[in-house]
Amino acid sequence: MIGGRLAENLLDLLAPGGKSVSHGQSAEEPISVHASTLLHRSPTLRGKNISRWSSEVSTERRASDVAAAILIASALDGQFDVAATCGLDELADGVEHTVRPGKVGAVLVRPR
Repeated sequence: MIGGRLAENLLDLLAPGGKSVSHGQSAEEPISVHASTLLHRSPTLRGKNISRWSSEVSTERRASDVAAAILIASALDGQFDVAATCGLDELADGVEHTVRPGKVGAVLVRPR
């Protein structure tokens, strides 16, 4: 989820009673929401992280979610910056790459 004013703008796009699910944090600013947005639109704000997801859903659902994410990422690979790609046997290198100064983009891990 983004923070600050942009979060409020996105919440304004929701239909009344709509739901926003945050699955990450890409801004340090708090989420700014005007009282009228809460009163008139009544949005639901939820958060989810990978550790809660992995413990709350079935093995079958996790496999389905991962397969869907792989399809989406493969189809839209030109839509996001990729800093590096590594295989599972190179996972230590991939993790090290994520914290390199100046890194721009995601480090992708190939399932095979």
